[in-house]
Amino acid sequence: MANDKVLGKMREQIGELIKTLEQFGDIAVHPGASECEDLQNKLYKLQENLAVYKHQRLNQEVSPSFNIHARVSEEVKELFPPEPPPAGKPVETKLPVQPGEAPIPNKTPSNKIHAPIVVGINDKFRFINELFSQNPAEFNIAIEQLSALQNWNDSELYLNSLKSLYTWKEQQDVVKHFYSIVKRRFE
Repeated sequence: MANDKVLGKMREQIGELIKTLEQFGDIAVHPGASECEDLQNKLYKLQENLAVYKHQRLNQEVSPSFNIHARVSEEVKELFPPEPPPAGKPVETKLPVQPGEAPIPNKTPSNKIHAPIVVGINDKFRFINELFSQNPAEFNIAIEQLSALQNWNDSELYLNSLKSLYTWKEQQDVVKHFYSIVKRRFE
């Protein structure tokens, strides 16, 4: 059922994408920046749905579950590997710890530990009802996954995957509020 839903959405996106690509294929038409951005957004949304569909097909899952969240998160990490440190910046290496010694903490900003995401009780019920199809387990899994991520870019990619999976509308206040709660963690 979920596979069919995602596949149907992908087919719609491909149809829209073909129309947009035709503009780029016409020699007489010179697409502007807004058309380029539109094409880029459509490709990005199609890629998100394709990743979800691929995971569902590989594991024959019928409904969203912890495994989908975990694999979506892994897929995002594979698509966007961590960036190498900037040139000229020293790379810290960990020295082996001798028995009886305490390890030396690494003070680099990339290892900053962020507090888990805190959601008020009213927001929690609103998110469960409006964003997670009245499924508290899915909400809890999503919060757990988001709390494990260490930067906003990874969190945003995961949120976009959830948005695609649950067909959230970007302009909805509840979606904007959920994004803002997650983003606040990194500020």
